[in-house]
Amino acid sequence: MTGEENVLRTPILSAFFAVLSLTACAGAPPKQQGDGNEFPQPTKTEPTETTGETGESTGEAPPEESGGLNEEQKKQMEIALRRGGDKAAQCPTSTGIEDVPRGKGEVKVVFDGQKGRVTEVTVGPPWAGGPIESCIKRSFIGEIVLPFDGDPLEVPYTIELPPVRVGTSPGKKK
Repeated sequence: MTGEENVLRTPILSAFFAVLSLTACAGAPPKQQGDGNEFPQPTKTEPTETTGETGESTGEAPPEESGGLNEEQKKQMEIALRRGGDKAAQCPTSTGIEDVPRGKGEVKVVFDGQKGRVTEVTVGPPWAGGPIESCIKRSFIGEIVLPFDGDPLEVPYTIELPPVRVGTSPGKKK
C-alpha cells in the first residue's frame, strides 16, 4: 500500500464508523417494564342506575357499595369504635370526675381515610359541654384504621358510662 491509498482509506473508514454509530444510537430507547399501556381497559357496561346511556358513570355510588369500603376496612372501624368506647367508659374513673351523668349517649366519630385515623369527635347529650367531654373525645381521636379513598366518613356510635359501683361514692378521688 502506498501512502496515497492510505490517505484515501482513512476518511472513508472514519465516515463509515461515524454513520454506523449515529444510526445505532438514533434508534428508540429500549422499552422498560411499565412504559406501555399494560393496564386493563374498562369495558363498556350496560346502563344501570349508576351509569348513563353511554356506560359512563353518573357519579352516584351504587347502594350496595356503602362508600367503597371493603370488609377489612369496616372491621377496622368497628374495632376502633369499640376501643374508643371502652376507653370512654373509663373516663369518670381516670379523670376523677365521678359526678357525671351515667348511661348511654351518642358520639359522632369522623374517620379520615387519607390519614387512616379518627380525626374528630362530636359528643352528644348528656355529656356535651360537660366536664368529661374532652376525655370522651380523647378516647376516640387518633384511633388507627385502614386508609380508604374518598371524603372523611362520620359514623354515629353509642357509648355507655357505667353506673357508679356499689361501695364507692361519686366525687373527686383523693
